Amino acid sequence: MFRSLTITTAFLLGALPVTAQSLLKNHALDGLVKTTYWTFLASQNPYRIPDKPSTMTGTMTVASPGYGAGMGLYSWTGAYSMTVNQTATNFDIQHAVYQLDVTWDPAVTFPFNGGPVLSYNGGNQQIHATLPMILDGTKVVDNNTGVPEMENIDSFTYRGVTWQWDLSGVTDVIHSVKIHMPLANHTSVVGARIDVASDFQQVGGAPTTPLETWRQLYFQTTENSGNAADLADPDRDGVPNLMEYALGTNPTLATIDNGRSASPVPESLDGRLRIGFSIPDTPPAEITYRVKVANDLTTWSTLATKVGTGAWSWSGTGASGVAVVTASGRSSVKVSDDAMMSANPRRMMRLEVSR
Repeated sequence: MFRSLTITTAFLLGALPVTAQSLLKNHALDGLVKTTYWTFLASQNPYRIPDKPSTMTGTMTVASPGYGAGMGLYSWTGAYSMTVNQTATNFDIQHAVYQLDVTWDPAVTFPFNGGPVLSYNGGNQQIHATLPMILDGTKVVDNNTGVPEMENIDSFTYRGVTWQWDLSGVTDVIHSVKIHMPLANHTSVVGARIDVASDFQQVGGAPTTPLETWRQLYFQTTENSGNAADLADPDRDGVPNLMEYALGTNPTLATIDNGRSASPVPESLDGRLRIGFSIPDTPPAEITYRVKVANDLTTWSTLATKVGTGAWSWSGTGASGVAVVTASGRSSVKVSDDAMMSANPRRMMRLEVSR
């Protein structure tokens, strides 16, 4: 079980030696290209100067409480963010590629708060990556710190992660892009890269679905089989993988703040049965959520439905019984029955997810 990171972790990630090459890739892009990358983000580079400042014109800012530790960017007091900018004055940007060399607390969903968003020409469009996230490359950094509280952790695994935007359909002429990346507490970034090109050509080979990317993230396979299968429960917390995917929780950790904390719980309100659960503020687009109700275990009817990022639709009688409160990147959902418990003493409710 992953131990919650503490202030000692700030020292830990700051003291680890760099023992492997950067996971940032030099993707072959089409047309004219502008590139900026950073493979040294430690405390000795407080101004986030890129590797080749004479030719690389991109910039980076890091929001507090993030800071440059001994190895890279880090925070041990809360979530932080990174923003990178790249201009291309001599061509219209049709393709943007953003990479990180990063490790994160496995108890937290990655990417955090929906992942990176892109804006262009000084605007605030906040466009999510138009293609699935790519996980490509791994390096293991040994734990040689000697910190007693962390002696049960042998090493830390960094991943190379790529996002990309197809901007060829944008009618505006784009000469600059800004990518904002939210980062959870205890996330360490040792490298970042932004590329922009005048033509779009997808990088990363054959496209994968968001669910396949999620499987790759947690199980190192895209296949719907073994521990990665939709109905498997490798962490034995009683929540199968497809439900963990829909709830935005970690399928490899059975800690109380993971699958079970977001799972449906029975409640009551004004004499009616109610079900409560938590999902990401930006849920998976291919998942359909259905809240169902029954008086026995065989005859179920649908009260409320949500398809991907769409709004909840109400199928019960009377006014909608769906209430949603959003905070910190998650949505707390409460769905009340349309019947009184006094007239339906054997009433049951459940949440179904499908793809």
